[in-house]
Amino acid sequence: MEVKKDDSETSRLLDGQNGSRHVQLETESVPDVITYGSVIDEHTEQVVSDTVSPKKEEGFSCGKASKRQILSFICVAFLNFAGMSCQAIIAPFFPNEALRRGASQTTVGFVFGCFSGVQFLGGLVFGKFITTVGSRFVLISGVFVAGSCSLLFGFLEYMEGATFIAFCFAIRTMEALGVSAQITAATAILTHEFPNNVAKVMGILEIFTGLGMMTGPPIGGVLYNLGGFKLPFFTVGGMMLCCCAFLTVLVPTQVDEQEGGKDVSLLSFLKIPTVIMACGVTVVVYCTIQYLNPVFQPYVAKEFNVSPPQVGLYFLLLASVYAVCAPLWGWLADKKKCVRIMLILGLLVLSAGALLFGPSPLLTDYLTLLPKTLWINIVGIVVISLSVGSVLAPLFNVMLWAASDAGMEIDFAVYGLVSGIFGAFMSMGNFIGPTVSSALVEKFGLPWASTAFSGFIAFSMLLVLTFTICENMYKSCHAGQSTVEEVQT
Repeated sequence: MEVKKDDSETSRLLDGQNGSRHVQLETESVPDVITYGSVIDEHTEQVVSDTVSPKKEEGFSCGKASKRQILSFICVAFLNFAGMSCQAIIAPFFPNEALRRGASQTTVGFVFGCFSGVQFLGGLVFGKFITTVGSRFVLISGVFVAGSCSLLFGFLEYMEGATFIAFCFAIRTMEALGVSAQITAATAILTHEFPNNVAKVMGILEIFTGLGMMTGPPIGGVLYNLGGFKLPFFTVGGMMLCCCAFLTVLVPTQVDEQEGGKDVSLLSFLKIPTVIMACGVTVVVYCTIQYLNPVFQPYVAKEFNVSPPQVGLYFLLLASVYAVCAPLWGWLADKKKCVRIMLILGLLVLSAGALLFGPSPLLTDYLTLLPKTLWINIVGIVVISLSVGSVLAPLFNVMLWAASDAGMEIDFAVYGLVSGIFGAFMSMGNFIGPTVSSALVEKFGLPWASTAFSGFIAFSMLLVLTFTICENMYKSCHAGQSTVEEVQT
């Protein structure tokens, strides 16, 4: 009798008499699938298409995006541009100004380095508590702090000696906290608005990051020539504060404010093996991006008689190629099957590109494959800028997929945590790269320093490859054991 009762209940469900309950059961059986559509397979995608609204399936395009999504993207894109400009604007003139006011070369290096160090800590803290405090508040207050600190930095013109150095560190530290807050909140908001196209949106966003990297130093140099030490900082600071006023009006109320923040364990997230791998790759890539900054200009000026404006054009080439290719890498990174291939091949090509700086004595002296000329270094710039994007683009998705596989619900709290962790380890790479390269170049010269970085990247690639093989073997064995247990039961 009980069997008949079950059959009759099933028939009622199939006949549509209890259709709403049937759909609810199907939806609850796949709770994590609808979070970001790129991770689902073909069978699951068919189920989701029958149970969710078409709005969740939309791709990233202005025609299909809502007004809320468009406003969020415009705000975050401008903030990325302004944040990178704020960080890079002091490069052309601050070192000489600081030396003239009594700071040593080492102190100047630490003024630059402390920005990344504070960003590392700030990324972890803001990523952890973003839903507790509120992402909208973190975003707007971060922009306000960064803009205010930029204005204050302009008043250092009236200071000398130890006072100048102390306020440099104090203001730069607060500015780094503001930039860290705004980047963490902005990335979390944008990825939550476009959950089905995370990597694609991040790739397009990198265009504005690249523009900030490219235009920051030239703008700083021009403004310095026009109005002295104060004008660059007053201009950027004023722009950030105006942006803060617009954000108050334009940025809509976020999900974490409507539903209340959820607590996500930072330590539990960092214990996930795939997350650890992604964090390590992030550090390696940003080390490679930044290691040339303090050493490339002196080397090419001495070896190839290159002027500072020409060096600026070479860095402009790096940022331009990266910005142009970023959307393509983002589009590929939303396809889960492509991600590990992109990471491994990208690191391999990145390692080869590092060998071209100098070039490496392995290629010029021992194997005699390449001449020691400037154009080889330019080719190295292009190779690195191409491969960097292929490695960076998938990392955000890799962390999200790892969290989902670990049983975490992909909500705004996880988006904020991933955003903060990514920004933190990016800052770690930004700090380690220039510091280590300066020490290596001072002792061994740029060609051998590039060789060491190339070996470091190649070793990282082998670790990622080994991790991927072991992970696939574990999943295959685990899937086989589950199948045997189901058959036995």
